[in-house]
Amino acid sequence: MKKMFLSPFFTPLFFLMTWGVVLFTVFMFFPEKRFEITVDGAIIDIATYCGYAILLCGMLYFFQDFKTNQRLDWLVYFLLSVCALLREAGIQHHLSSTDSTPFKSRFFLNPNNPLSEKILYGFVLIVFFSMIIYLAVKYSKHLIVSFFKLNTITWSTAVLCCCLVFAKFADRFPANYRHMHGEALSRSAIDTWSFLEESSEIFLPLIAFIIFWQNHLLLKKK
Repeated sequence: MKKMFLSPFFTPLFFLMTWGVVLFTVFMFFPEKRFEITVDGAIIDIATYCGYAILLCGMLYFFQDFKTNQRLDWLVYFLLSVCALLREAGIQHHLSSTDSTPFKSRFFLNPNNPLSEKILYGFVLIVFFSMIIYLAVKYSKHLIVSFFKLNTITWSTAVLCCCLVFAKFADRFPANYRHMHGEALSRSAIDTWSFLEESSEIFLPLIAFIIFWQNHLLLKKK
């Protein structure tokens, strides 16, 4: 069982099979419910929060896996996980006193928004993107090389990134379609894209947890 869990193909298969079951179940048996189960407080929302609870608790448990010179990496992972959780909770819509969200370019270009808030949230964005750049610079080369060597952690990380990219694509697709074609998608199509986004986001914290767990077991084998 452990050998299967540590296979580079475990996470891709876990994601595809589990998400496939979710999609099949909803589209086959509850197609008219695909919007209702994605609203705040519904089953998908609850499942996503449970996933983040598992991830954050797991990160605290696996803290000792990071050596002294790796503690900064752990802190970056933890802060990014907290940011993802807060974003999932919609905190960005409650931060600005004058705008819908302080994390879009229009917020900083709008003269009606307070300068103090622009400075504060600009600093937050700088810190956030600094963490992303730090990880990209430190690990990009290793991830590219180790991917072709069937490295387990690398393959799991690739699944995490693909899931994140797809969720963002599904989130923006209805708005981008309206912008490109001058007309909105049907209500049914919008509900479908919303379901695809929200259902895929369930797996983000779970895949991240799997990565930490796999890393823990691989370290024990050394």
